[in-house]
Amino acid sequence: MIFTPLYLIVLPVLTSLLVYLIKRPIVHGLVFGTQTLLTVLAIMYFLTYYEGGVFAAPSFVVGGWHARVGISLALDALGIAFVFLTLFIWWMVWIYLYDRRHGDYQLMFFLMFLQGVFLGLVQTNDLFNLFVFVELTTIIVTILIAYKKSGQSFRAAIYYLLLNTSGVLMFLIGIILLYNTFGTININYIAENLEPYGQVTAVRYAFVLMMAGVSVKAALFPVFTWLPKAHGSAQSVISALLSGLIVKGGVYIFIRMQFMFADAAFNTADFFYVVGVVTAFSGIVFALSQQDLKQMLAYSTVSQIGLIIVGLSSPSIRVFYGGVYHIFNHALFKALLFMGVGIIIKVFQNKKVDQLQGVFKALPHVSLAMIIGMLAITGAPLLNGFISKSVILYGFTEQSVRYWILFGLNIGTATLFVKMATIFIGPQNLCSVGHRQGKHLALLLLSVGCIVLGNAYIPLFQGLFSIDVSDIQRVSFGALFDYAVTITLAIAIYGLVIRRDFSLMKKLRHFKLSFETANYLFVGYIVAMVLFFILL
Repeated sequence: MIFTPLYLIVLPVLTSLLVYLIKRPIVHGLVFGTQTLLTVLAIMYFLTYYEGGVFAAPSFVVGGWHARVGISLALDALGIAFVFLTLFIWWMVWIYLYDRRHGDYQLMFFLMFLQGVFLGLVQTNDLFNLFVFVELTTIIVTILIAYKKSGQSFRAAIYYLLLNTSGVLMFLIGIILLYNTFGTININYIAENLEPYGQVTAVRYAFVLMMAGVSVKAALFPVFTWLPKAHGSAQSVISALLSGLIVKGGVYIFIRMQFMFADAAFNTADFFYVVGVVTAFSGIVFALSQQDLKQMLAYSTVSQIGLIIVGLSSPSIRVFYGGVYHIFNHALFKALLFMGVGIIIKVFQNKKVDQLQGVFKALPHVSLAMIIGMLAITGAPLLNGFISKSVILYGFTEQSVRYWILFGLNIGTATLFVKMATIFIGPQNLCSVGHRQGKHLALLLLSVGCIVLGNAYIPLFQGLFSIDVSDIQRVSFGALFDYAVTITLAIAIYGLVIRRDFSLMKKLRHFKLSFETANYLFVGYIVAMVLFFILL
């Protein structure tokens, strides 16, 4: 079992090469066989090292070298949870794409290769290999964004590549500063020996540069501009993967860096709370101004990432893991929504919310699945979004201003999906028909996932994170009343403001930020971090 982390990386990469070489329908069986084997290995590995309510697996160092100098892989409870999330989302992608008669084998090659790289990213325990996995992810995602081979997708891909490369460069400079200070890039070793170096200038600059780079990968304000371009231009299934999982890679690294620098006692809570709130607010404002379904979902992802960062930046362990739980919840309902929108665009040959109607009559099963996703993301009781949002929100009950800010942000999210829900009503008006039933199965499984995580949250919190959330009741009068108020206000805001499509909203919809301006904002973000964490 000790070699399992390595197998989880190598098997998808080897399978991707076979897919590229064979290019025959038989590779579907190979892909699903590999995915099954990966899932079985991950489950066996978890069961082997889960004992007494705690998951504690040993580190694995390739080649038997000392961990300080070797390639080290390590999985804790958070890491194994991300492994399972990765495998589940990729299962949904394979099911959604499945066509037993033929397939896009080149796309399958890139997707399977990306899975191996991403599993490496969530398991690595040394900074240089983390950098390598991030770079590989960036390159493959660039190819996937441009895969439609349209002018828009090429521009979005180049924008994504250049801006993310700028972020990764800052991350690499931070690694160099840490290596010069500690003589190693092993994450656990640095974390264990960091306390005496907390005030060392090189360490503080390393923190600033690495967190700035991570902020680009996680799409935080003001460096989130690549995300709507990329997710809005890619194929819908690719958008589902990028928004549901790949962008969470940046958030995962954010968590790891927070853990690694914990003993340096940097005051990150206030800074990243503000960044999270501004990210969430910016995302929802831009989302509400859009008419393109995919752009609405893409900007919504920015907003939800902001909410996650608010949770992760909290000094409260419970609120922190509420943010972690929202990562998993968002992965499910956002993948569900992007895949559902992909079917709608395929059938109706249109993605403008103001031009679509009668979707429920034309696609009742797809519509029901999407409604579950919309209810989940807006925090409806009995669904997964309600749990994580409640854990985060209730953590700020003693800070009234912050509490009402978060409550207001959720009203904005509800308003967005009230706007999107208008596509379900009205007369049916099809332009095209025909889509594979495997897509319905993927939507069904994601919908079930939203329901399961919304009801099995107590054992999941306790089993993985040793956090008691039994006081969060999935159904209560207070929860139902709060949600009713949220939806009522959302409907009112949509009817009185958003539906009228004022000139300001049109300006926001057509607002474009150049790559040059994005880099100026990135530099400004770094300067702000230097001022906050070093000079002040």
